[in-house]
Amino acid sequence: MLSLVAMPALAQDVQTEDGEPDSTRPTNNRAPVQLEEIVVTAQKKVQNLQDVPVSVGVVDTQAMRDAGSFDAGDLENRVANVEIDIDPQAPVIGIRGFATETDNVGFDPSVGLSVDYVALGRPEFVADGLFDLERIEVLRGSQGTLFGKNTIAGVINFLSAEPSPYFSGDVLASIGDPDQKRVEAGVSVPLGDWLSARLSGLYWDRDGEVDNTTLNRTEGNLEQRAGRLKLMATPGSGWTLGLSAQYSDTSVDYPPWQLFDAAPAALAYSREYDPQTEDDPLDTQTAMNVPGYVERTSDLSRALIEYDHGAVLGLQGLTSTAVIGHAAFDLATIIDIDVSPADLIITDFRNDFSQDSIELRTAGEAGSLFGLGGHVEFVTGVYGYRSDLESHLDTIAGDNLVGFALSAAGFDALGLGDIPGTGLIASLLDALQPLPGIPINDQLLRGFEQDSESHAVFGQMTWHLGERLATIVGLRYGVEDKDADFDVQTVGPGLVGLVVGADTFTTSLNRHETDFSPKLGLQYEWSDDFMSFLTWTRGFKGGGFNATAESADNLEFEPERASSFEAGFKSRWFDRSLTFNLTAYRTEVEDLQVVDFVNVSYEVNNAAEAILQGVEIEANWRPSIAWFSLATSMAYGKAEYDSYPNAPAAEDGNDSCGIPDGDGRQDLSGCTLPNAPKFTAALSPLFTLPIGETYALRWGVDLSYRGEQYSASDLDAHSRQGGYTLIGSRLVFGPSDERWAIIVAGTNLSDKRAKDLVFDNSVYADTYVSQQIPLRSLVASFRASW
Repeated sequence: MLSLVAMPALAQDVQTEDGEPDSTRPTNNRAPVQLEEIVVTAQKKVQNLQDVPVSVGVVDTQAMRDAGSFDAGDLENRVANVEIDIDPQAPVIGIRGFATETDNVGFDPSVGLSVDYVALGRPEFVADGLFDLERIEVLRGSQGTLFGKNTIAGVINFLSAEPSPYFSGDVLASIGDPDQKRVEAGVSVPLGDWLSARLSGLYWDRDGEVDNTTLNRTEGNLEQRAGRLKLMATPGSGWTLGLSAQYSDTSVDYPPWQLFDAAPAALAYSREYDPQTEDDPLDTQTAMNVPGYVERTSDLSRALIEYDHGAVLGLQGLTSTAVIGHAAFDLATIIDIDVSPADLIITDFRNDFSQDSIELRTAGEAGSLFGLGGHVEFVTGVYGYRSDLESHLDTIAGDNLVGFALSAAGFDALGLGDIPGTGLIASLLDALQPLPGIPINDQLLRGFEQDSESHAVFGQMTWHLGERLATIVGLRYGVEDKDADFDVQTVGPGLVGLVVGADTFTTSLNRHETDFSPKLGLQYEWSDDFMSFLTWTRGFKGGGFNATAESADNLEFEPERASSFEAGFKSRWFDRSLTFNLTAYRTEVEDLQVVDFVNVSYEVNNAAEAILQGVEIEANWRPSIAWFSLATSMAYGKAEYDSYPNAPAAEDGNDSCGIPDGDGRQDLSGCTLPNAPKFTAALSPLFTLPIGETYALRWGVDLSYRGEQYSASDLDAHSRQGGYTLIGSRLVFGPSDERWAIIVAGTNLSDKRAKDLVFDNSVYADTYVSQQIPLRSLVASFRASW
């Protein structure tokens, strides 16, 4: 299988449609070589990518294995218009510049995730199970008709390798710099004429890149162990049964944050505890006194039952499918939230989640629609889902908090620095030695529990009105109920609660919502190699509860809805040696859900409207030059607030776009959304050099570009990151049958330094926190298959 942005396979003989060699065409190195077919399941059935009227990017198994060490964050450098922040406790995934902040677990995601056809309700799963994969499909744009709510920006499908009826396997072992060791392996074993199994696993140990001078350790160290067992049975004619179970255990030294542009008083105070404290956001050095961590375990089980009915009552290719899934994770996080060597504030975050789902669907074809027009392709089904979520977000006072309050930095944090006379008092206090630690056992405890249950019916058909023209009609109707319990308490003197303005309260709330997600479209096949399409879809993202609420007056937010228009074409040229696909889109989002940091707490609102519009291109070319091929993925677009007149102002006042109102607010109408670069691109040329008759050396170059973007929701100028290019490369040596290979690969070879995330420090005034993109990485791997 060939990736849109990955390494193409070696050249193959030119064949006719029946698979026999075509003797009428030249077969030397100058002959056009057809690209391999790319198979996707973007419409709940197996199709050639070129026949699917959806903007899709694909990464296949060869691309991932040639990388040596792959995680979901690599997707944004391979598929254009994708933004992924693989934070181990709160990953954020965006498509077309549209994402949802996940620090607040009450928010549903904007991008749907699916692993082996099981839809997952939380983005935390994205970092687990990324081994022994067959391919990754990125579906851009609203996919609500077939994939349900919370797919307003798109869907990412992860598909792992299925058991083979023959004894086979593969192993990939890698070492790298920064120091890492990764072993990924899978083996398929036949257990009879109709039953086979596949066992696969992953061990990954990787060093972080940020040195903590206070604790003398590295932040970002990761250790992950994961395994998956799959069974596949074909017990009788037409029947296919699949069972799978996956488990993952991940431990990360967290977070790899650094102080950035700290206020002089904050920096001076921090240096009293660690003289090496500094605020350069790109030098991989930090100073934190708390050994933070993320501990996460997850499991995923799936039962797949499929029956091929054949021809029934005039219907052809009728297939019924049941997908039954269970998934869960337990997550525990400790964060030194002040990002300094003083013991001021600690965040203790716990999040337990479990879900159960079932989907029953039937797909097939009919010769016409009740005797009208041409043949009809259809899929229809029902879906049920339930989930339980329990989180605890606790803020704990450190032993130095009292001393901090009696310092210049503390006076600024409390808003007292500008009061006449306080500056002199603070300066006198700073001249003294810092007060010794005073344990005060002060905590703000935020407990949140949520039960969700949803049901839906859906269907979509492609009705051919003639030999070339077809119309697309789809509809999904769903209902959802959510019940939530809040329990906000304080322990000790209540200083933390006083500072953030928290009120002690307990309450229970419930919500009932309906989802109506239609799809209409036209598809026209100008030839066997050129298809165009025009679609309109209506997307829906559920409303919910403010899981981080500190008072009882900001507990709920309403759903988001989006209307999306897409027009594009998919084409093959030069005897199918080139594919060129283009999609133009415009999405209008209503009641945009936002999380605003106001004063010292977070507010949730439906306060904005947004417009996403642009063009996406996917191309793959294997010219008559046998030793060269090229793949690219590019996107240009704008993701902007159409209306956001009451956004919180940036901490340092005006920025490059927003208009402040002088009362702590600004108008961001017409400004870009955060994490929404206008231009993204990936370009991958590949050169193949035969060595004798048996071996080959392949050299691939991976270029990716991301345009200017802001990472802070208030578009603070500190969070602006200019456009940058990353350079990667890989050398692969081995026999032409790919039974084994030696791989040397590198990413960010120029060691580009760039800001990936910037936000206001939660404790120090006029101080920021930053996280940078991964630095240069080199990996040497050995891959073997049998």
